[in-house]
Amino acid sequence: ENNSNSTYGVPLSFGAGVKIDFPSRWSLGIGINYTLLTRTFYGSYTSVKDGKISDPLFSDIRNSQQYVGIPVNLFYNLVSNDNLNFYAYAGGTVERCLSDSYEVMNYSIIHNEPAKGLQLSANAGIGVEFLLGNHFGIYIDPSLRYYFDCGQSKSIRTAQPLMFGFEIGLRAIL
Repeated sequence: ENNSNSTYGVPLSFGAGVKIDFPSRWSLGIGINYTLLTRTFYGSYTSVKDGKISDPLFSDIRNSQQYVGIPVNLFYNLVSNDNLNFYAYAGGTVERCLSDSYEVMNYSIIHNEPAKGLQLSANAGIGVEFLLGNHFGIYIDPSLRYYFDCGQSKSIRTAQPLMFGFEIGLRAIL
């Protein structure tokens, strides 16, 4: 990378999870998710073949990182009735980078880096769940999430570790 200016894409995540209700106001949520992080920057690419270094190629470079993770959250129902739950929650996620790919845009060159370690994060938020019967709900969960420095490749998470999150989805209730 020739300068420190990166343009970051909006992180996209998809997942599935279950929430296990306890007899009191508490619940435990666990799931699996997939996240795509992207960024673009101007940089150079130099290849080495048979001990010879090629001239550098200057171009916009697109970096894509794909993660799979296990989120775990503890929920506390503040207001609950047959149709609606309003709750606070806190938890964390452990993620593994599956792919860290760089594409040199003007030359159609793709380079893959080995994935590094695990990404750990903690979150806290409030949410509302509209119940669709006894075992499903539609939820909206705004939150704050902090990504710990775990030696991951440069991304929006390393540049700005404290982020606002907004999830919406379907949830199975056990």
